[in-house]
Amino acid sequence: MEKNEPQQPLTPAEAGDSVDIIARAKANSKLIMALSVFICAVIIGIFVWYFVSRSGAAKADEAISRADIEQNDSIALQLYKEAATHGYKSGNRARLEVATRLYEQGDYQGALDYVKDASFSDNIVKSGALALQGDCYVNLKQYPEALKAYDKAISAADENPTIVPLLLVKKANIYRAEKNYEAEYEALKEVVEDYPQFDRSAQADIRKMYERAKASAGK
Repeated sequence: MEKNEPQQPLTPAEAGDSVDIIARAKANSKLIMALSVFICAVIIGIFVWYFVSRSGAAKADEAISRADIEQNDSIALQLYKEAATHGYKSGNRARLEVATRLYEQGDYQGALDYVKDASFSDNIVKSGALALQGDCYVNLKQYPEALKAYDKAISAADENPTIVPLLLVKKANIYRAEKNYEAEYEALKEVVEDYPQFDRSAQADIRKMYERAKASAGK
């Protein structure tokens, strides 16, 4: 019967390799555990965000629904202000509703404060909100800011044949007030040449404005 050969001790180099492998294995196990904990935390966070978002959106929808059916304008305004404190889509619409009502009441700064806080993904609604900002600035005699707001509204409108010419006329009126007749002429020229179908009932007035601007600009 053969005797088992005595095992030779590991050389220092071999022992070092083994220790290194074990250390790496431990490090990898810690890394895997940390990644697992992180992934679980992310998943839990997503679920929490989803349910909180759904809950918050429901509250915003409920708040604006109450405002929509209220017949008393004063009470409706207060309800819209309450709804505007919420985020989400309904909260943004409530801010625009409040801004519109305050503008109609002559509270231009209040309207501006609300509409500037509103955010919209729909380009047409976004353009309308920016146009309202411009109107507020006009009434506050802040013409440079009004022109910037109208330019942003024109960009958002993306050549809409109803909205863009109306905004160009608004810009022309500002230029007229500032005695910048060249800019007034260019704005109205764009309306006349690029949007001939704009508001047929107002075509005669637009043409008169254009001819006046043309004469004032020495064209």
